[in-house]
Amino acid sequence: MIHHRKRSTSQPFSLSTFRHWAISFVVCDFNVDVGPEVLFVYPPDTAFSQADLTAICFNSFPEQQNPEMGEDLNFQFTIRNRSPDILLGSPCPPYGSPNSFYCNCVFRQEFDRNTKRRFNQKSLVLVSNHNFPAFFTKILHLMTAGGILCDPTTFEVACSQISSWPPPSVGRLELPFLGSLLVLEIAPHLGFPLQGLVSARLHHAETISQPIYAYQPVTSWANLVSFFPSLSELYTVFERMLLCENIIVIAKSPQLCSHVVSGLVDLIKPIPYAGDVKPYVTMQSEFCVAGFNGGTSRHFIVGITNPFLLQRILNAAEASQSSTPYVIYLQKPNSPVPVKLYRSQLACPPGFDIPGGIPSNLDVKKHLKPDRAFLQNLDSNLRAGQAIPDTVGPLIRRHFAELTAQFLAPILRYLATGMASNVKSPGGNLQYPNFSEADFLTSLAKHGTSVKFRGQGPLQRHRMRDALYVEFCRSPNFYSHLEMKLSLEREASAGLLNHSGPT
Repeated sequence: MIHHRKRSTSQPFSLSTFRHWAISFVVCDFNVDVGPEVLFVYPPDTAFSQADLTAICFNSFPEQQNPEMGEDLNFQFTIRNRSPDILLGSPCPPYGSPNSFYCNCVFRQEFDRNTKRRFNQKSLVLVSNHNFPAFFTKILHLMTAGGILCDPTTFEVACSQISSWPPPSVGRLELPFLGSLLVLEIAPHLGFPLQGLVSARLHHAETISQPIYAYQPVTSWANLVSFFPSLSELYTVFERMLLCENIIVIAKSPQLCSHVVSGLVDLIKPIPYAGDVKPYVTMQSEFCVAGFNGGTSRHFIVGITNPFLLQRILNAAEASQSSTPYVIYLQKPNSPVPVKLYRSQLACPPGFDIPGGIPSNLDVKKHLKPDRAFLQNLDSNLRAGQAIPDTVGPLIRRHFAELTAQFLAPILRYLATGMASNVKSPGGNLQYPNFSEADFLTSLAKHGTSVKFRGQGPLQRHRMRDALYVEFCRSPNFYSHLEMKLSLEREASAGLLNHSGPT
């Protein structure tokens, strides 16, 4: 790998306060003779390990070439922190991850008749230990709006302004950046639902800057749902996410697959998805190199663009006797998107064919009964050409947030009846007794649920209901939600949720 000539080691800003928000900016170039290489790192003395630089470099480029691509691609990927010399720290929550680097990337392809491949390819990556994808995407947009991807002066100004910001903290922050005032809202927990969702009236209001929510999806479902094979697929994927099952999202571009991964993680909030979230991985990614028996998580959702990588992951799952991951094939936009996918239709759309074929998802078990009125409403909006962020996107997010709340209601009711009565406050620890699956199912049978289940009669529907709740209570998502609930209750009892900055 080649590095840009280093500048003076003295920085015109505080590196420690800059690190409250970000690690560095990295510019990568695709050299037709040697492959991807690091062109520039700023701040220049960032102590990345060679392994991390290599991972950033290889993940910052699409695996599929598209000579006709005219617009920038914006996508995210996550790598493991293997740079022990980079000092991380923050005086207040959220503290960021000590184990992961969240990378936000802008990929640009420009025609150049003088090069072997007739175009240049470069990527600008913002690396942070905070997972604020929508916010960092906005920062990269402002930095590249002038058309230049690698401008040392812009990096210096950007780092200086970022270092002048207060550290990330729960609440509302107003942050000046390159002539704009960015308003960032950080929730007490990443599992809070409907972050970034505003009413149509507020969306069109004249304000200085619409707030960006730290954990909101990167884009609206209005930009994504047309790539799905059917509208009812949303319910199938919702169930897979709910149970923390393995999911692979395969698309033609890293932007599409990473944005869909972001939207799916949001779909089940306030349940935090407990598996590994990898918005985009390549053949060279550590996730794939490790193999299922060599360190890969048992639960994951990943975005990919390489059909051979798909086959590799499926083969690894079979060899390790793990459950077969559910595969979401994102194809060319359907107009209109069918409400339901029938067995007579292809499960794998053209363009994803690889030697040996790809298994079908049609036999996956489904418990939830899709809401026909919602699907008809969604279908009507899409057919009417109303696929804009303030109609289709909120419609999908609100529906599944309500469905998640309805699903959780019996569990929360049962937990409330078993909560310790002698709670100490402030600073007391709220505790629940050991969860009893049998007692919960008794409570569920007595009080019921408003969620609709598949089945020809009441007995079959009740069996479907009990089966889904049992699977959920045995999944990592159950414990991630319980952990979030307990931690927020402890913070609330200690008066910490009103804390909006460092002391």
